[in-house]
Amino acid sequence: MEIHELVALGGLLHDIGKPVQRAGLYSGDHSAQGALFLRELARSTGRAEYELLALFSEFHHYEHMKNEENMRAKIREVSPERFGLTEEDVLKALWIVYEADNLSSAEREGSGGEFYVFRPLTSVFGRDLEYPLGTLKFDGSPDLPMPVKDVRVSGEHYRNLVKAMATELLETPLKIDRVMPVLEKYLTFVSSVTLSGNTISLYDHMRMTSAIALTMLLSGCKAEDVKSGACRREKRFLLVEGDFSGIQDFIYSVRGKGTLKYLRARSAYLELMNWDVVLEILGRLGLTRANVVFNAGGHFLVIAPNTDRAVEELVSIRKVISEWLYREFEGSLYLAIEWEPISGEEFGRKGDRNLFEEARKRLRRKLNVRKLRRFGEVEGLFTAPKAERLVECPVCGKEVPERNLEPFILDQEVKVCRTCNELAKLGARLPKVKGFILDRKAWEEEGVTRGPFRNLIPYAGGPIPRGEFFLLKNTLNPPEIPESMEFVPYFVADYFRESEKGHMADFEELAEASTGARRIGVLKGDVDRLGEFFGSMDSPSKLATASRFMDYFFKGYMRAVIEGKSGYVIGTVPSLREWPKVPDIVVVYAGGDDFFIVGAWDQTFELAFRIRETFRAYTGEGLTLSAGLGYFDTKTPIYRMAEVVSGRLETAKDEGRDRIVVIERSHPEDGRHPAAYTWDEYKELWREYTSKIYAGNGRLRKPFDSKKSLLMRLLELRELYVRDPNDVRWAYLTAYLLGRHGLSGFFPKLVGIDATAVEKNEPQPIYWIDGVLKILLMAVRR
Repeated sequence: MEIHELVALGGLLHDIGKPVQRAGLYSGDHSAQGALFLRELARSTGRAEYELLALFSEFHHYEHMKNEENMRAKIREVSPERFGLTEEDVLKALWIVYEADNLSSAEREGSGGEFYVFRPLTSVFGRDLEYPLGTLKFDGSPDLPMPVKDVRVSGEHYRNLVKAMATELLETPLKIDRVMPVLEKYLTFVSSVTLSGNTISLYDHMRMTSAIALTMLLSGCKAEDVKSGACRREKRFLLVEGDFSGIQDFIYSVRGKGTLKYLRARSAYLELMNWDVVLEILGRLGLTRANVVFNAGGHFLVIAPNTDRAVEELVSIRKVISEWLYREFEGSLYLAIEWEPISGEEFGRKGDRNLFEEARKRLRRKLNVRKLRRFGEVEGLFTAPKAERLVECPVCGKEVPERNLEPFILDQEVKVCRTCNELAKLGARLPKVKGFILDRKAWEEEGVTRGPFRNLIPYAGGPIPRGEFFLLKNTLNPPEIPESMEFVPYFVADYFRESEKGHMADFEELAEASTGARRIGVLKGDVDRLGEFFGSMDSPSKLATASRFMDYFFKGYMRAVIEGKSGYVIGTVPSLREWPKVPDIVVVYAGGDDFFIVGAWDQTFELAFRIRETFRAYTGEGLTLSAGLGYFDTKTPIYRMAEVVSGRLETAKDEGRDRIVVIERSHPEDGRHPAAYTWDEYKELWREYTSKIYAGNGRLRKPFDSKKSLLMRLLELRELYVRDPNDVRWAYLTAYLLGRHGLSGFFPKLVGIDATAVEKNEPQPIYWIDGVLKILLMAVRR
């Protein structure tokens, strides 16, 4: 065993005794019980390395380390020479992990009070919510716990959890890439410390301890440096951040046949490129996946050593990526990578100062400057290329030499660039893909695409071939894979409606499934002010928990929402028919903090509210969502669809956030007539009007089933109000219309002028009705 493996695994397993102690399997504190647990694993598996790793549980608190002779005696009992290590190696590793544990928990999360071993994990998003103890399950249809109030956790819960974890560890190779998924599965919903209000998952504390410890080792930290405080004071660490720009244009600016499959392929391709870059950084710097604080939505943060070699490698990686992106995508897609040296103290707080937040702000400023200088790493950027006839790819718009065009697999009469053909092949295979193999060697298979460093090879099941990395989709349970391959869990929101022919439904099939008008619904949304929320985190452990749990919502919980399995937290939402057992929905992308979804228009409309209500329950109203909806003919170019819903999402955010634009609306440009509705405001309007007008399943209630033109006339009167809100003609014309049809009692708020709204300088009630009436008229269209 190499010393870097020892430190990484020792950091990862140092607090394994916490759930063991709470399970009551042995006696003593969590340090002693963790050591007993690991020694039992050594006996059961025949892997003596667990005896060595037991020392990291036994010795990671200062009161256990004051007697160094006792530590040395314990080390000698294990005979580290059996593993190619010396006594000094192990002693140094123990001191490093001890300090890393302190730095990883530097925020001292929790509101104080007494330790209570059965306290549950508090939600990082909503302090009055707690997680029931359970496992993280992504396989098949996700079964993920929702945070609730007043959770009760018992010793029996912990015993079941620990026994299941131990059983799995017995069969798991003692490699960090295989052990991490087991710990993620069983320790995600375990609190790292049993103080009231703790929001940090034990899994994240353990992996951040591993990350910091390995970084300390690679930066040259010794036992004496830990004891003197040098590793804490000196800038031995780098925060390395990467952020893609141009993502929206890259994914959605496409044209031609098979657009939906192609769109999903571009989205998947971007995420795979991101992993290719992150894994290259880890490999070149000698790090593990534990060093990745987060990697989602084209954005990542890595903890690395501040050494000359590390900086040289980062400069080289950044240059290769920039040149590759510029060559492949003509500057439309850029990955900014920057790093900031920090000391160990800056992983947490110092008095009232959030040093971690300050360090991240410095890094963000660097990253913004790097974006302004995009492709500055590319040599000869403004050198004219060799004279050669260039033509535009009709799908992505890239200019390529005419000789490099090839027949498009989706339309043989069209010639496209190689990348578009590769992505079209990937899109065709994506519904059946179980994961991806990343390997530097070229593969001759359908759907193989290329990243800046490796080939990205789809895996559809069966024997697992060679490769460097195995990204297996939506599981923490890898099959038997070669020891030389590194396993990377690859979570993705991959729900799609399968057609009768066995392929992914296309736009025409989705539109045909709609109620009323045959339209495609497009939904785009994201979390409000999430950057500010993440920026306020005061330790890498807390940031890791927050970002991971947010990514889980969009990649795991989202599928449960679509499949109708979160009804118990949704309540009543605007709906045009019963939610189908197999929804006519296709997730183009969901992850990080945003989502882009298409489907039958009426289901997409309802899904927006289902997502919002589930998100509100998940975050305890600690965070909010905004969204934009659009409804389109199936022939509308996807870039136009994306343009429209992106604009509506921006409108929702500009008008105050926590809002939705449900449909195109005219409005006076006076600053007091918003185009967006607050979610609750729209739900109330929906309840008020549809209960009187709509019978469900595309039918109007009596007497409106024979008076549809009256609803359209109300919309015309609403337009009269919009043209001049100070002109009162709309009021008496509306009163006359409703009175003539004997419907004044149906819509009392629309009869006359609302004096309260006038006093508050707010819109009149008639202004708000279009968002409901237009939706209902689409639903009853024949």
